[in-house]
Amino acid sequence: MTNKKIQTILIIEDEKILSEMYKFKLNKEGFEVISAIEVDEGIELAKKQIPDLVVLDVLLPKESGINYLIKAKEIDSLKSVPVLVLSNFDDNQTRTQALKYGAKDYLIKSNHDPKEIVTRIKELLNQ
Repeated sequence: MTNKKIQTILIIEDEKILSEMYKFKLNKEGFEVISAIEVDEGIELAKKQIPDLVVLDVLLPKESGINYLIKAKEIDSLKSVPVLVLSNFDDNQTRTQALKYGAKDYLIKSNHDPKEIVTRIKELLNQ
């Protein structure tokens, strides 16, 4: 019997109902979930408990999720952690910026149900 490490997902999302829904779905799939509502809180949490993947909203209080990507690239322990940007902000410039700063994918929340998002998270973790 192998002891498979439980993978940790950090969700940085300021809409509590969405954050809780993703957390519930991911917990059901066997993931540990930690969450933050703004960029600096997300960075601090990620430094304390390095996640296997970050689910990041773009429109956050105080500063854009793009700033998380920029800041995480400056931190050795976080620069290789994959980030899935999940936003309702469907803007080509923002999408391009997110991918330029290291996001692995950029999904529009309203175009994907939670099950599809969990599937995409699993795909990213298996790359």
